[in-house]
Amino acid sequence: MAQTDLKEIKKTDYYRYADKVAKGKICACLYVRQACERFICDLKRKDLIFRKDKVDRGLMFINTLKHFAGKSSGNPFILEPFQAFIVANLLGWYWKKTGFRRFTSAYIEMARKGGKTALIAALAMYFFLGDEEDAAEVDIAANDFDQAKICFSFIQQYSRQLDSKGKYLKVLRSSVEMPMNASKVNVFSGNDKGKDGFNASVGIIDEYHSAPNTRMRDVIKSSMGMRENPMLLTITSAGFDKTLPCYALRTTCAEILKGLKTDDSLFCIIFTLDEEDDWRDPGVWVKSNPNLGKTVTEKYLREQVNSAINNPGEELSVRTKNLGQWLSSADIWIPEHYIMGCSADVRLEDFEGADVWCGADLAVVDDMTAFTYMLKREDDPKLYFKTIYYLPESALNDSPNKDKYMGWKRNGFLKLTPGNVTDYQWITNDIMETSRGMMIHKIFYDRYNAVSWVTQCTELGLPMEEYSQTLGNFNRPTREFERLCRSDGLVIDNNPITRWMFTNVALKHDHNGNAKPDKGLGRARKIDGVISMLEALGGYLITPAVDVSIY
Repeated sequence: MAQTDLKEIKKTDYYRYADKVAKGKICACLYVRQACERFICDLKRKDLIFRKDKVDRGLMFINTLKHFAGKSSGNPFILEPFQAFIVANLLGWYWKKTGFRRFTSAYIEMARKGGKTALIAALAMYFFLGDEEDAAEVDIAANDFDQAKICFSFIQQYSRQLDSKGKYLKVLRSSVEMPMNASKVNVFSGNDKGKDGFNASVGIIDEYHSAPNTRMRDVIKSSMGMRENPMLLTITSAGFDKTLPCYALRTTCAEILKGLKTDDSLFCIIFTLDEEDDWRDPGVWVKSNPNLGKTVTEKYLREQVNSAINNPGEELSVRTKNLGQWLSSADIWIPEHYIMGCSADVRLEDFEGADVWCGADLAVVDDMTAFTYMLKREDDPKLYFKTIYYLPESALNDSPNKDKYMGWKRNGFLKLTPGNVTDYQWITNDIMETSRGMMIHKIFYDRYNAVSWVTQCTELGLPMEEYSQTLGNFNRPTREFERLCRSDGLVIDNNPITRWMFTNVALKHDHNGNAKPDKGLGRARKIDGVISMLEALGGYLITPAVDVSIY
């Protein structure tokens, strides 16, 4: 097994890409430069062989595939130089002594819409059909089945392109099989049972940033023990939670690229912004979007960034998903000066005849309960929020927030109920007293821990309706609340408890960009009032009889 002549390697697109990045001729972040420098330096190693013929075989195979969506539909899959660089690293390196492939795992991170799924699916097809592995098994997994199916759907399309009559490839709902050599591709989610029987030659973990633990990756990795040239591909965009295992793996990769750790079996490439970059500068966007101008346009990114500049609640999502920055979800959702700017005294007795939508966030046992009245006058475009807080007396001694609670109780902002659990009867009595002279359209609540209270309220004739606590359900009221707050479209009761809760809010996001307030870590952080406000607003926005044309 002879190494390809270096002169021949230097003629390739992937070497030229690495060379230009290393010399600063292509705009790239530090991690990508380090990956390119690693490649160039390793060409001088005596214990490794770089097989250009293996790379050529892989590139030629991928070029036989065709794009099937968008403006490139029907065109051959011609790899961009950065993509060819990734393929070259995965397929080209071998140990001189054993003849086994060097890299058995890879971590590939880039921003959304960078074309990584199409690339990984094409690689999966090569490992499935072109890697000279009998009984090859490609296992594709993600934290949820829908995400895993995205990559798998590419493989289904590629399989139909290569074998339109299904003579050799059997395309099924959750697998593709090649009976003649017992090879197959499987797809499943991290929640699936029974993965321990797999015998993967290649594993693909998609959007690892959302995985709650390492089990899915560990199971696939452990199933590769009998394979001579296994490959575990972990691909992802940046995430919001640095406590999850993806960020730990990313940190290890960063240390390898910096030379702080050594792992010759792990290929790492991270497309992101550098720490000193201004995320609003279009000149740096290509660092996290190497396919800029191809799969993602500058116009699209400019629109996303401008929207984030104008709506701070979107900044975390845009910078993370579109610009590849790992940002802590502990960042405050709405800055305090906006909350202060729309705070004023809201007295329920001043709203006789007003329409009312309510939200309830009940305490689990011995904590704070928040009940919000969202009020709207007929000739007033603004929405008014009044939140009442309830707390069992025992919490004044037991809670980590007891000093705050004592001060709020003393100043009349907090209502105490007797005993060591919240007495919901007090809340019900307050609602019945307050509802006189108002039109309560709905009272929205989280069903958790609310069954008996809801039954009681329903028997009294109160219009109760469950409000799903999913991110998708909270996304619209979360965005609308922020917009109204910034545009002087709402008034929040002048209550220090509410203002304190807004300082505790971080936005939790899903991979679709939906957002919901989250209190993050720590028992002392409370956002009950914020949740009850958004329940009321969310219910108002979906009430058919309400004219929301002003929004």
